[in-house]
Amino acid sequence: MESNSYKNYNNNSRNNYKDNSRNNYKDNNEDYNCQKKSFYNELIEYSKNGRYPLHMPGHKRNERLFDGIDPYKVDITEIDGFDNLHNPKGIILDAMKNASDFFETDRTWFLVNGSSCGILAAISAVTNIGDKIIIGRNCHKAVYNCAKLRNLDVEYVYPSYIAKYGINGGYNKGEIENILKKNRDVKAVVLTSPTYDGIVSDIEEIARVVHKYNTVLIVDEAHGAHFGISEKLPVPAYKLGADLVIESTHKTLPAMTQTALLHLKGDRIDAGKVQEMLSIYETSSPSYVLMCSIDKCIREIQKNGQQRYDELLNVINKIRKNVNKCKYISIPCEELKNQNNVFDVDVTKLIINVNNSGITGKQLGDILRYKYNIEVEMDSLKYVLGITTICDDYKELERLAEALKEIDKSLEEKQNENISVELLKNKRMYSIYETDLKEKNTVNLFDSKDCISGEFVFLYPPGIPLVVPGEVITEELLEQIKVYLEANMNISGLKDNSNKTIIFPFAKKLNIKML
Repeated sequence: MESNSYKNYNNNSRNNYKDNSRNNYKDNNEDYNCQKKSFYNELIEYSKNGRYPLHMPGHKRNERLFDGIDPYKVDITEIDGFDNLHNPKGIILDAMKNASDFFETDRTWFLVNGSSCGILAAISAVTNIGDKIIIGRNCHKAVYNCAKLRNLDVEYVYPSYIAKYGINGGYNKGEIENILKKNRDVKAVVLTSPTYDGIVSDIEEIARVVHKYNTVLIVDEAHGAHFGISEKLPVPAYKLGADLVIESTHKTLPAMTQTALLHLKGDRIDAGKVQEMLSIYETSSPSYVLMCSIDKCIREIQKNGQQRYDELLNVINKIRKNVNKCKYISIPCEELKNQNNVFDVDVTKLIINVNNSGITGKQLGDILRYKYNIEVEMDSLKYVLGITTICDDYKELERLAEALKEIDKSLEEKQNENISVELLKNKRMYSIYETDLKEKNTVNLFDSKDCISGEFVFLYPPGIPLVVPGEVITEELLEQIKVYLEANMNISGLKDNSNKTIIFPFAKKLNIKML
């Protein structure tokens, strides 16, 4: 898969950068090898290594955002005068009302257990045990966890696939309507928009279809908390007809990790039921540091958000134009629209494509990491993903562009292996809940063809399942997993952390050798 010119670079220069980086880290940490250093000290040392974060969280480790205050000084509990997240009547209620007013929602809740908590609460608020829902097959694992917990009967709608870049496109409203026509008992439709890569579906039209069939639309907009702050950004889902929308303030806005928002719009969903479910899924000891971070973040974007996003977008557009002059590396954006059901694209996401360059996204990520000291959000097969926010250093973004141009000069055209990473439509034999109840056996992962999976297999990030418990394992699926593992991408979900074995329901595929 590698070009000749890059192969030498890959085997020598890149490894030297990698080794030197690690050695320098070890030299500065004499207890590194014996694993005696504390978690805290490891984080402090990492913060000093100068590696630029082209990834979450959105604050980009900017101390200014918390005014340099030691978080221990403001870490309190529900003492007199400081309200209670689960029964807000004072400052927390005021902060959430301010958020609701700013985002123009009917209700907005602070979440300190991340968007996963909001997803669990949202779905649980509109379903009873055993109800039927439609979910996007590229939804986050939290959606599947909720389906398991509530024994939900799931129908899937699959996103389009953009083969050139190896990413998911948008959802087709016609496919959603066809499923609704055949399943009049559906209680909710749960979709992801934008995707991890910034792909936005036509939520307004989808919402019209969903409401036509007297059901509700829940949108996981975790990666779109910044939408609507500038007119140059996509419109948020709660302004397009979605009933419940979950957003991660820590992903693209300057808030601390684990913070998120749950928005309610319209009268189709009982706010009291949402609150009830939040009291179940959200911690009873919510962090005041995290809640304060959400409020401070919102007040910052209220004051300066539009101006700062307009500035950021101008910089990004220049960088994209600069990099797109390269021969092999590109950062697509506008050209993604109006095909593959892509309605809009989040311009702040940098999909750095290396298709036909002779190298993989994983290899590009390593070069950026070890030679240029830039840490990207995700390495994929055909691209790397960078996340930009209003807290980015524009000079560092320009340095990224120069790095990509320099790397491009060392490459030569070579067709990468035609590997599809499209989500497979695996045959389903049991629900997730039914599978969980069955007695299990274990088999070698790559001997599991035709078995029914008893486990999730996730590609993480972004946490989309390649196979769901109750689905049949195919040769095509195993080939995909093999490709990901060989590319050193993060496969998770299996109880066997070595990814050598998988469990499956007893009495299925008994002709294979049991472990």
